Amino acid sequence: MKKLYFINRWVLPLLAVSVMAGSSCSDDSTEGGGALPSVAIKFDAQLYPLTRTDVNEKFRTAWKSGDAIGVFATEFGSEPQSEGNVLNNAKLVYDGASWTLENNPSAKWPSDQPLDFYAYYPYNESFTNPLDITFNILAEQTDADSFAASDLMFARTIGVVRGATVCLMFYHALTMVDVTFDPMESGADDIQVQLSNVCNSVKVNLAATELKAEVDLSSKGDVALYQYPNTLEEGYEYRAWVPAQTVEAGDHLLKFLYSGWREMAGSTLQEPLSLPSGEVLTMQGEFLGYLSLTRITAGEFMMGTPEDESGYTYMETQHKVILTKDYYIGTYEITNSQYAQFLNATGVADVSGDLSQITANVEGYGIQTLFQKSPNWNVRYDSAEGKWVPVLDKGNYPMSYVTWYGAKAYADWIGGELPTEAQWEYACRAGTTTAWSFGADYSVIADYAWCDENSKDNGPSEVGKLEPNPWGLYDMHGNLYEWCSDWFDYYYGIENLTSDTVVEDPVGAESSMYKVIKGGSWLNYWHYLRSGYRNVYFPNAPSDCNGFRVVFPVNE
Repeated sequence: MKKLYFINRWVLPLLAVSVMAGSSCSDDSTEGGGALPSVAIKFDAQLYPLTRTDVNEKFRTAWKSGDAIGVFATEFGSEPQSEGNVLNNAKLVYDGASWTLENNPSAKWPSDQPLDFYAYYPYNESFTNPLDITFNILAEQTDADSFAASDLMFARTIGVVRGATVCLMFYHALTMVDVTFDPMESGADDIQVQLSNVCNSVKVNLAATELKAEVDLSSKGDVALYQYPNTLEEGYEYRAWVPAQTVEAGDHLLKFLYSGWREMAGSTLQEPLSLPSGEVLTMQGEFLGYLSLTRITAGEFMMGTPEDESGYTYMETQHKVILTKDYYIGTYEITNSQYAQFLNATGVADVSGDLSQITANVEGYGIQTLFQKSPNWNVRYDSAEGKWVPVLDKGNYPMSYVTWYGAKAYADWIGGELPTEAQWEYACRAGTTTAWSFGADYSVIADYAWCDENSKDNGPSEVGKLEPNPWGLYDMHGNLYEWCSDWFDYYYGIENLTSDTVVEDPVGAESSMYKVIKGGSWLNYWHYLRSGYRNVYFPNAPSDCNGFRVVFPVNE
């Protein structure tokens, strides 16, 4: 699933020294000789307007009530010192209309000499030395206040005459990373976006000729982004402030936490990525391992088939199963695009020939066949791009010709598991007791399942195009059989199985020649698509009728 990551840099030009000889936002100076009248120092703070044509209005910043600025002042031409300045880290607070010196509201001009002003945002009472400021961005920029608190800005105004309003024009000193991505099928509000292992600290000298933030390369950590209330008609947007820096090739700049427990990485950088101030960059990437998931609540059900159900066989003995833990299951079958991500991320090598079998090491089982290439239905290796890609624009079709070992290898990579037969059937039934989750009338089966009645082109169809089951899962009946983790046994691996048997969290037989497959396929008629129907297949054998989905146990 392609996503767009827009990384936008604010403009931070070099600041030249200039004398505001009598010019001001407004002039309150007093003419005439004699003793100097008491004149308060007045301030006005503005944000430097962005002029780049590729940065639109939504990237502008505005002050809000309660914002506070730190201000230092010296006599004209005198550089700030570590202490003893005319103003030393004075706190300037915005009330929504004007600015007031909170800790010295009656501050006066000390003489008739112009003053130089140096300011920064956000205010920090510990920043008493303008020559040596250490600013750390927040690791959690997940709300508007914490996001703003990491937006380091500078302003410098030289030679302001007595009585003139001190105009402070602020420049953003850091890089703003803005991440947008298309809406997900479900659960996008549970996604937290993070920057991975970025430098998070800078050193600042407000008196330096070139006013900038020097990054501390020794200080790194993850930064959680703020979900920005964007103006996009569709999709989601996240932002964070970070120091200008370079992210090395081979690193993952982005990672994503799903529902607070499952971590997904962004694309691996193929070359170093510079994050400087002063330019705008758009980068396209992918979620590695993103799946739309549905949470299944623990419970009990009658597994198997009633003897009076049409199609019943003796290896479907009905019995009570109790599942004691919640789990997430893929809302859809694993697609060709998702499987290609796995192959590319793990460096699985191609073998020449359109129908070649692709092998790799599978944890616990050694070198095994993952799948057989199909020029019409699953994935191919693109030599020009140097990666696996779906065939014939079939990215959203279910991955077929995949073996049990190929399904397990994907589940291992993504941090999940293949469902047990009990987990699969419980999710398929979705609280129903009829032959199919949509009821007992197979005349409507074509609305819910790709099977012999409606399948096109002698193969599977794009996932998620028919009606879901009552728990929102698609293609549990038909399209492709789905691999389960269980070794097959006629009696579910349960000794002395009867209709009175009650078991908790069953996992099938200890060993067998076959693995269980469930759900039926595009090739089958209604009998094979029943919730309780059981079929088997050799774990190392690819088939155009077999695919899979993944589960993630919830450990709470």
